[in-house]
Order: sequence, then C-alpha cells, then structure tokens
Amino acid sequence: AISQWIGGHFSPQAPLVLALLVAFGVLGYLRWRHTPPLPEAPSADHQAWWSRHWWLIHITCVLWCISFAIIGFQEREASTAFLVATVATITFTAASSETYSLSRLHAMLTVLLMQVPALVFFSVDLPALQGVTIVLFFYMVYQALHIRRRADEYDNQILTEYTLITSRAEIDRLSRQDVLTGLFNRREYEAAFASQWQLAQRQQGHLALMVLDLDHFKRINDAHGHSAGDVCLKHVADVLRQRVRRSSDMVARIGGEEFVIVLPDTHLDEALALAQTLCENLASAPVLCEGVPITLTVSIGVGAMQWESDSSPQASFSRVDAACYAAKAQGRNRVVRA
Repeated sequence: AISQWIGGHFSPQAPLVLALLVAFGVLGYLRWRHTPPLPEAPSADHQAWWSRHWWLIHITCVLWCISFAIIGFQEREASTAFLVATVATITFTAASSETYSLSRLHAMLTVLLMQVPALVFFSVDLPALQGVTIVLFFYMVYQALHIRRRADEYDNQILTEYTLITSRAEIDRLSRQDVLTGLFNRREYEAAFASQWQLAQRQQGHLALMVLDLDHFKRINDAHGHSAGDVCLKHVADVLRQRVRRSSDMVARIGGEEFVIVLPDTHLDEALALAQTLCENLASAPVLCEGVPITLTVSIGVGAMQWESDSSPQASFSRVDAACYAAKAQGRNRVVRA
C-alpha cells in the first residue's frame, strides 16, 4: 500500500489510504500490548482476553477487506497491483482458516469479513473483475468446507485424547481400588504402608496398624448367600470410612473379609480406643439383607511399630496379623494388642 501510494496510484484516495495505514498501525500496537493473562488468573480474565483477542482479529480482517476493495476500485482491472492484493487475500484467508479452525464461528467470520464485502462490491460495480470474483467465491466456499473438516478433526482428536486420559485414569483407579467396597486394595496398601513405615522409622515416629477380620464370614455366605456377604463387606467398609476420617489415614481391603487401617502419627492407646469403637459400632448395628438382620462382629489386632524389633514392614504386619488371629482364638468380637 505504501509503495502504491508513493507511486501515485492511490492519489485520489490518499487520505483514506493514510487512515487505513494508521488504523493498521494502531491495531498492530494493540495486538502487541494484548498479552494473555497468567495461568493462575481468574477465569473471567481469560474470557475477557479472548473476547478482546477476537475483536482485534476481526477488525483487522475488515480493514484488509476495505484495502482490497480500494485497490480494486482504483485499478478497475486485473492489474499487477490487484493480482498482488488478490494473492495476499487468498494467503491471509488460507492462514486464517487453518489457524482459527479450532473455533468454527471465528474462523468463518475471518474468512467472510476479509472477502465478502469486497467481492460484493466487485461483482456489482466492476464487471471487469467478475471473473476473479467468481474464482474467489468458490475458493471461499472451499475454505468454509475446510474449516468444518478441520474443526471436526480437532474435535475427534480431543475426544480421542480425552477417552485415553479417562481410560488411563480408570485403569489406574482400578489398579489401586477394591471394586466391591471402594476402599484401597492390597497392592495400594502395601505400597503406602511401606512408605509410611520407612518415613516413621527414619524419624523414629509413631505409626499404628490395625488388622481386622470379619467374624464367621463363611457362615454368613453359606446361610444367606454371597450377595448378602457382599452387602456385609460394603457395610463394614462404610463404617470404617465414617470412623477413620483423617486424610493421612488409610483403610484398605486386603483379602476376602480382611481389612487393614494404617494410622500415621498415632499412639498405641489411641489406636486401641479406635479399634474398640469400631468393634462396638459394628456389633450394635445389624445389617439388613432382604429384610433379614445380620449382626456383624470383627476381630481386630492392633499394634504400634516397634523400631527396636520390627525389621521390615512385613515383620510389623505379621506381628499385628498374629494379634488378629489371637482375637479370633480368644472368642472373636474383640481387640487384641500386638
């Protein structure tokens, strides 16, 4: 535009061309200053930034369309200047349809704003340019189809990636969680307990462990069916979740009717009191299975880590597990200290 103006081609529209140059300069400055907000900024700030961003882009498209129309009006034929402007318009719209196709509406607006007003003007007032106008019209239709196809490809890609992410998250969750009760499973317990055990050993801190075993669970399955047994296991899990509330604590189901509770920074007396509460809560609240009340009791072994004798997490678990078996041997529905 500057070279054409200096060469005298735009002399009749010199004020308008100068105004367009100033407008492009102002827009360039505004876009340079239009930096995105920080990632931690409020969502409203990001929305406002995007709104201003699209306004700047669309205003730029309108200004270019005006420039294109001025060149066509001045030349009135397919001159070198007009062909250069046409190629530039094709290039700009192609780049816009590719770059902005993630947003169908804005991509279409950039293409339409950059071409339609000028094409309408050419087709009505400049018969000599109607051939180029027809070609540009069909090219614009192609760009609209391209934007749609690219947007569909992007949506499908996002959907595929989202499905993969959610599938991985679900696989990870299932690898750590007991499906029936929703508690952590044995694999997750072993990893977490080993980590807590090593941390407490380094600090010579307090760490308590409970091993709980549901009493007469086989008898419940035989008398009421496995579905009733599942209901009982879910009930036990719910009671444990309600009573063991600290975020640092861990409740897991590690076997058929066997559960564990890991209690970091917990003294033995505190763990014993909690175990006694769990025993009483379960025994005092029978489970209804198809209208039949089933009284549940548990045998619990409780122990605190003994750093002078416990050589490994497995050694600590074995000691507390033995206390759980001792509780069963002593009549069940009781707590035994390891």
